[in-house]
This record gives sequence, structure tokens and C-alpha cells, in this order.
Amino acid sequence: MTERRFDIAGLTAPSALSSLTIRAMELADLPCLLEMIRDLQTVTKDQLQLDADALIDLLYASSPWARIMVAERNGVLIGYTALVGGLQLSPVDRAMQMHHLYVRPDYRGEGVARALTQAARAVAHHLGCGTLSVGILSTSETAKAAYRAVGFERPSLRSPHYEMALA
Repeated sequence: MTERRFDIAGLTAPSALSSLTIRAMELADLPCLLEMIRDLQTVTKDQLQLDADALIDLLYASSPWARIMVAERNGVLIGYTALVGGLQLSPVDRAMQMHHLYVRPDYRGEGVARALTQAARAVAHHLGCGTLSVGILSTSETAKAAYRAVGFERPSLRSPHYEMALA
């Protein structure tokens, strides 16, 4: 199997955090990434049955359904975001969902989520999407505040997601 890489270097501005690198996930990241996904599941209560083989199928198919970017500091993965394209029948309505945004607890509050969101926004824009959205847990005030802080807006009070325009 060959790695399918997408280049985000030309799409994103350098992070204000000089020791932080945002890059596409690589196969070698799989064990650490699965650990972070499982950690996030304890909060979101997602019922994912995701293992390494299933994740490889999602990311390395001939037409990848998902893209994952990781945040790395000094060779250690400290966060990730997963982007999933929505099924749209009109190119005008193309959208991208930021399915997960996770930063290890010891690195929160340092701008890592903002850097991951900026990279996600750049990739979605490059792929021709008009919006980037993220689902929310109705009980997570911390997540809601974090999403607003990085530029997402809630379309209505009852909306189960936040979104940002990419134009």
C-alpha cells in the first residue's frame, strides 16, 4: 500500500507556535492517533468501532473519504483533526465537516486547536468547499466556547453544529 499524501504546507500559514508542526497523518502515526481517538471517545461517547484496518480503509482508498491532520511538537503527536467530506449533489454546496478536534490535555490553551482549525479551513477551501462545520455536544460549554474562539458560529440556537464560511 502506498501512502496517499496531501500537501498542506502550501495552504497554511506558519504557526505562531514555532515548535508546532501541522501535517497530514502518516501511517506511522496510527497507534498514537488511535489512542487519542479512544481518549476523545470517553468524552463524546461515540460508539465507533474503529481499528487500524478500518482507519486505513477510510484514509487510503483510491478516493479517500477522510483526511486527518496531526499536530506535532518535538516529535510527539499532541492533537489531531479529522475532516470528512459531505455528500453534495451540487459543487456550489460542497462542504467539509471537521469530525474531531482533539488536543492532549497537557497542551490545551496553547493555540494548538486554533492551528489545527486554520489548517482544516485551508484544506477545505482548497478542495472547493464553501463551509466548514463541526458537530457539538449540547452539554459541552467548553467545546462551544472553543469553537467560537477559533471562528465557528452557530447558525441557530437549536442547531447541532457550528460552521464557518470559507469564501
